[in-house]
Amino acid sequence: MKIGRTLLVLSTLSFGLLLTACKSCVEQHNPRPIQTLQNQEAARANAPQEKLNADGTAPAAAPTDAGAAPAVAGGAKSPGVEKFEQFCAACHGVDGQANGPSAQAMNPKPRNFTDARWQESVDDAHIAKVIKEGGASVGLSATMAPWGSVVSDSEVKEIIAHIRSLKK
Repeated sequence: MKIGRTLLVLSTLSFGLLLTACKSCVEQHNPRPIQTLQNQEAARANAPQEKLNADGTAPAAAPTDAGAAPAVAGGAKSPGVEKFEQFCAACHGVDGQANGPSAQAMNPKPRNFTDARWQESVDDAHIAKVIKEGGASVGLSATMAPWGSVVSDSEVKEIIAHIRSLKK
C-alpha cells in the first residue's frame, strides 16, 4: 500500500516537472506580452492631455501640403498614415477612395476622402468628432465606428492631416 502511494506521488511530481519544463506551455502562459500592453496603456493614460477649444471641440490640425502624404524621415510612414491604414483603410481604402475591402458590403458606402467638394465643406473639428464618436454622432451612418477609445487626440490630428492630404 505504501509503495503504491509512493509511486503515485512520484509519478505526479514527475508529471508536474515535465509540464513546467514544456516550452510551449511556458510560452502560452507567458504574462509578458500582456504586461507590455498594460504598460503602454498606462503610459498613454498618464500622458498629458491636450486642451480642447472653449466649445469642446478638438483644436484644428496644422495644414499640410495637399499634394503629398505626410511622411517622416527615412521614407517611413507617418503615424497618421499608419493609424489610417490600421483603422480606416478597411472601409475607406488605402488611397481614401472608399474602395476598401469592407466597402463592398456597406450601404451606405464610406466617405470618399479624395472628394475636394467634401474636403472644403467640413472642418477638422467635424472630422475629429466623427473619428472619435462615430458617424451617428453627427447624423451619418452608424457603420462608421467610434474610435475615440482607441486613438489619442494627437493621433486623431495626424489621421486628419492624412485625410486632408488625400484631397484631389
